[in-house]
Amino acid sequence: MWPAPPDQPRFAFEAILRSEASVVPETEDQKLQRRLTGATRNDGVIIGKPSGIAVREGRVYVAEPAVKAITVLDASRKKLYRFGLRPPNTLERPQAIALDGHGRVYVLDAGLRRVMVFDALGLFQFSIALENGFTNPVAVAVSRDGKTIYVVDRGDLANNDHKVVAFTPDGREKFRIGPRGQTDGRFNIPLAATVATDGTLLVADSGNARIQAFDADGGFKFSFGGFGAELGRFSRPRAIATDADGNIYVADAGFNNVQIFNAKGELLMPLGRLSETPGPGHFSLIGAIAVDDTNRLYVTDNLFRKIDVFRRLSDDEGKSRMRNAPAEGKRSAPLAK
Repeated sequence: MWPAPPDQPRFAFEAILRSEASVVPETEDQKLQRRLTGATRNDGVIIGKPSGIAVREGRVYVAEPAVKAITVLDASRKKLYRFGLRPPNTLERPQAIALDGHGRVYVLDAGLRRVMVFDALGLFQFSIALENGFTNPVAVAVSRDGKTIYVVDRGDLANNDHKVVAFTPDGREKFRIGPRGQTDGRFNIPLAATVATDGTLLVADSGNARIQAFDADGGFKFSFGGFGAELGRFSRPRAIATDADGNIYVADAGFNNVQIFNAKGELLMPLGRLSETPGPGHFSLIGAIAVDDTNRLYVTDNLFRKIDVFRRLSDDEGKSRMRNAPAEGKRSAPLAK
C-alpha cells in the first residue's frame, strides 16, 4: 500500500499485467491437462516494451512500436487482440496513445507522421497528417469532446522548434505553443501531454523538469516542479496522466516513481521506487502511465516488462487499513474528491 504506515494508505497494489494470461482465464480442461502433464501455463502473447498506454472501461490499450500495433488487454471480454495490422490502415511505429470521451483511440505514429484514429474496438475512423514542420513528434493528447487534438514535438538539440500543436479533427491547425526556452509557454524537450476533465492541457516539459498547464486556447495558466531531488521536484519527467478529480500523476524516469499532485500542482504523495528487482511498485525503467475511469493507476516498466495496476482506496477503506499510526509524523494529503 502507498503511502506506507503510519500514513493513511491511498493506493493498494492490485495486479501485474504482462501477457495474454493476465486477462484470459484458463478453462477447466486446460487446468486439468496441466496437472496431468506437469506443464507450466503458456502465457500467450507477451507485452514487450510499450511506448504508450491508455485505459477505458476495462480495455488496456498499449502502443507497441516493435510489433507495429496496438495491443489490447480486454478484461471485460477476457481476451487479448491487436489492431493496426490490417491494410490499408496499418501502423508503422505507434509511439503514443490517447482516448477521448467517446472512446475513440488516437495513435501518434511517428513513422507515418500521422495521428491515426480508431474506434474503441480498433476499427479505423480517420487520420491527421503531420505535414512539414515536425522534427520529432512523440506524444498525443485529446480533449474529452474530441474537438482538439494535441501533438507534442520534442524537437532536437540542433533546433529550437520544441512545441505543442493543436489540431481540429479535420487536420486544421488551431494554434501552437512554444518554441524552445525556459520562460512560461516555452519548452525544452517536451515528452508527454494530457488533457484534464476541465479542458486544461498539461505538458511534461522534461528538459526544464516541470509541468506546464494551459487553457483550451493555449494560454499559459501555471507551472510546477523544477530540478531537484526532493519530493515535488523532478529529474526526468517523462509521462503524465490525470484522474476524474483533477489530480495530476507524473512519472519520473530519473527517480523511477510516480508523484501525485492536486489540480493546482501541489504535491499529495509519491508512489513506487527505484529497484533492481521486480515487485509491486518496483521500477527500473519507468515508462508510460494512465489512469482509467475507475481511478486505477497503470504504470509501465520497460526493463521488467510489466504494467503495474494500483487501485485508489476510498477514504473509509484507507482508514480501515491503517495500522497503529502514531499521533506524530508526516501525513499524506487526501486526494481530491
